[in-house]
Parts: sequence; C-alpha cells; structure tokens
Amino acid sequence: MEKKLLRWLVVLLFLVMAAGCATKKAYMPVDVSSNAKAAGLVQCTDNANFVLDKSDSMNTYYDRDSRLAIAKQVTGEMAQTIPAGVKMRPDIRLFGSEKVAGTESTWVVTGADFQKAMANVGSRGLGRTPMARAITAAGDDVKGLSGKTAIILVSDFEHIQGASGEIDDLNPKNVLEAVAKLKANYGNKVCIYPVQVGKDVEGKKLADQIVADGGCGFVENADNLQTPAQMGAYVQKVFFCPPAAGAAEKPAAVVPPPPPPPAEVSKLDAIYFGYDKYDLSPASRNTLKQNADWLAKNKDKKVVVEGNCDERGTNEYNMALGQRRADAAAKYLKSLGVGAGRISTVSYGEDRPVCKDSNEACWSKNRRGDFIIK
Repeated sequence: MEKKLLRWLVVLLFLVMAAGCATKKAYMPVDVSSNAKAAGLVQCTDNANFVLDKSDSMNTYYDRDSRLAIAKQVTGEMAQTIPAGVKMRPDIRLFGSEKVAGTESTWVVTGADFQKAMANVGSRGLGRTPMARAITAAGDDVKGLSGKTAIILVSDFEHIQGASGEIDDLNPKNVLEAVAKLKANYGNKVCIYPVQVGKDVEGKKLADQIVADGGCGFVENADNLQTPAQMGAYVQKVFFCPPAAGAAEKPAAVVPPPPPPPAEVSKLDAIYFGYDKYDLSPASRNTLKQNADWLAKNKDKKVVVEGNCDERGTNEYNMALGQRRADAAAKYLKSLGVGAGRISTVSYGEDRPVCKDSNEACWSKNRRGDFIIK
C-alpha cells in the first residue's frame, strides 16, 4: 500500500512540474515608443537587421542553457520589443554550417513573420564561425534601404585557435576587414550593434573593436537583456536619440534662417529646402528675388542652378530630388523675368555636402540650391 502511494505521489509531482513548464509566462514587451516620447526622444534609426551566430561554439552551455538558445531568446524578445515604426526584415541571417560536415557559410532563414523565421533557426550550431562573410552579406542585404540601419550581431565572438594558430575559425582579422568595407560603403548609415552571449574575454575585445572600427553602435551582453525593462532600455538606446542628434529627420515647421553661402558662390545667395521637399519657402522666394535683381543688373551673366540633398535616401532618389529642387528655383527665376536662355540646371544629389556631420543642423545646410555665375 505504501509503495503504491509513493508511486502515485511521484506521478503527481511529475504532472505538477510539467504543468509549470507548460504555463511559462509569455514575454510582455514594454512600450518603447511611449517611453521614448515621454523622454523627449525621436526615432533616429529606421531599419533593423538580425545576424545570428549558429556555429559549433554556440552549443556550449552558459548559465542556464546553450549559448544558441540564449541568443534565440534574446533575438526573439528584441524583435517583439522593437516599435512598429522601425522596418524589420522578416528573416534572420545565420552563419556557421547549414548541415553536419558541411562547409562554413552564411544563409538566411525565413518565415511568414519574424517569429516563424526564429522557429526555423534550429537548436544546434554547426561548423566554424565565418562572421566576416556574414557581415559582408549583411551589407548586401541593406542595399537600397533609406535612412539608418542597425545590424544586430548576436554571437559569443569566440575565436577557437589551434596550438599552431592555423585553425581558421572566426578569424578576427577578416572580421575587421569586413567591418572596414561596410564603413567605407555606408559611413554612419549602417551601424553594427554586437550582443555577446557568454563572457569570453577575447570575444568581448573583438566586439569592442568592431564598434570602434565601424565608428558607431555599442556592445551589450545578453545577460543584461533578460527582463522586458532591460530589453526596452536597450531598444530605446539603439533606435531613439535626442532631437538635436536625430537621424530621422522631420519636416521643419519653420524654415531655419539660411547659413552663410558656400564659399564657391561669390555673387548669389543659396536657398534651402525642407526634408524631402522641393517647394520654395517664403524665405527662399525672397532670396530668389534678390538673385533675380542681381541678374537684371548683370545681363551679360548666366547662372547654373545646382540642386543638392542631405545624405539620407538612395543616390538615385537624391539625384532626382536635387533636380526637382533646381528646376523649381529656375522656374521661379524665369517668372521674375530672367531669360530662360540664361539659366541652366544640374543635380548633384548628396555628392556635394558643405557639412558632413550626421545631425539636423548639418543636414539643413546640405538641402540647398546653389547659384553659380558663368
């Protein structure tokens, strides 16, 4: 009888434990947008791309689970926390080996949405760590995106090196070369945000160097992203910033007073445009009237109207926008009596900035129309 009772108690205990596992609390993300707004912040990063390490070293157990399981948890919860205003790809770039005894590579897993793509990542890491290839491929993934992009790079950043130093695992030198190429191609439009799983000391140094060489972003450890509040603070730091440093430019309600004209324009003043605009503000019309008066007094002179843009958007889009700005200014000069034969237009898109800092004070100087006397 006692044995029977003991068996029933064991079964009951098992069922209670199983029920506890089955009722694991659902993750409840914080409202980052509301918190950022209350703090007076604006969204300054427009896109999010995830790159996840699925190499063999990610199978190592750390704290409570494998590194890969922790990486998946952090990635999935971060995706749930990122606000809807951020464009997030519904896929995840992985690096390692896709199959046992396969070659190291980088590939993309997809799903109907991001969480379904996460389910397709799998639970076991394979192969060495071709992080450099993944960073290069991530650079190709973001081509054509407008605004700033955050590449969230989740890894242990561990480089396993043989006694002779000849094992090509993560290969930090190749990684930093890939980061340098990404920086050369995109500048501060694309920033890498390493999230380290585990406490590998050399791995942390590599993550820090990735940020230093990239010129933007910051390193975080997965241990610090375990609660909704911690994750919310991290996401806010990545995607929001004070208005003065905002990378997400908003149309200005009042056109700022024009800065001093560029050095190469000695006779006529420049005009300035709002974000993604080519219509003429009252201030710009007054400047154009002054320029028309000068041309009326110097009838032997011709003018080239040059349209310029700030750095955001694709090159093709900015070339077209610059041309629309130049055409709008030329049309207004003609309406003020300047002969059409004395006016020509050209667009330089984002290629001729007068200021190269990534902030609104600088961008407002680059959204301009120049008037070059010939």
